[in-house]
Amino acid sequence: MTNEQIPPRFRELGLPAVHTSDGFWMSRKSIADILLEKSIRTFPSDRGQERECGLFFDDWHLYAIEDEGWVYSLVKLREQEHDREEGRVGDGDTPGVTVSFIAFQPEILTQCLASPAFENRQALNREINRVVSFRGQHHHPALKWYFEKTESVGAYLIAEEYVRKIASLAENGRVPTPDSYKKAKKGSRLPAFIEENNARAGYTVCDHEFIFIRDREHPNAFETLAILATYTADVSFPSFAAEVQYHACFLTAPARIPVPFLGHSIYDSAIRADMTIDDCELEGPAPFHNLNSHWVRRQAQCHPEYGNP
Repeated sequence: MTNEQIPPRFRELGLPAVHTSDGFWMSRKSIADILLEKSIRTFPSDRGQERECGLFFDDWHLYAIEDEGWVYSLVKLREQEHDREEGRVGDGDTPGVTVSFIAFQPEILTQCLASPAFENRQALNREINRVVSFRGQHHHPALKWYFEKTESVGAYLIAEEYVRKIASLAENGRVPTPDSYKKAKKGSRLPAFIEENNARAGYTVCDHEFIFIRDREHPNAFETLAILATYTADVSFPSFAAEVQYHACFLTAPARIPVPFLGHSIYDSAIRADMTIDDCELEGPAPFHNLNSHWVRRQAQCHPEYGNP
């Protein structure tokens, strides 16, 4: 691979990265780790309060696609955290994956790295927040175009990297299931899938409290599905990819119309694809959680190498 094929900011920052055959690139180093290499450990909030980079930017990774030049954005890979109950100020504890369809301006990051003055660190915080949380933003057409294509491989790579991260956290051969999963009712969609996955494996992969990992560097297919289900609410790679695709497809002008009594539009919800379990998860209506929906079936047909064991 030549240097010309690597996203310029990845090359400039020397980022360890993974990529797909269709031009999707993702950094394996988080924003917090990039900053830490330059001894940047804190940033000022909008109110000027110093916050720890490791508690806010440790889950966010750069990704990039090429479209008449490179377009960058951010993807979140969060494990179960306990900052709130342990008295730390952080950015949330619920595990899961978030793919933002809002373009990130990487020059703000490189300027902060080159000169970590107060205003540059604050500007970086604002830019990250704009991409990952602020309302009223607009998606980048190239990011929508890429992720709404069934043929795209990027969502699969993201899911693989997330499973890799969670499995690597195993201690004594096991990793806890998330707090949000433990609240699921017995017999509901996800616990039922875990029982089915155990039956197919022929042993207890997950007892609902822990996922048992035989080799944390190389989780097997059943361990992988247990991680996906309990941490993202998607029970297969095609389901995960379909959820990302579903969000991208709703980035349209009509979707910007506010929904009465909801307080925001469908567009506001679609502009960042959140694969997670929360207390408000709707088990039934989401087509990407129905393995027989055309959304998931199209993904499975296009990417047979990601079929379930």
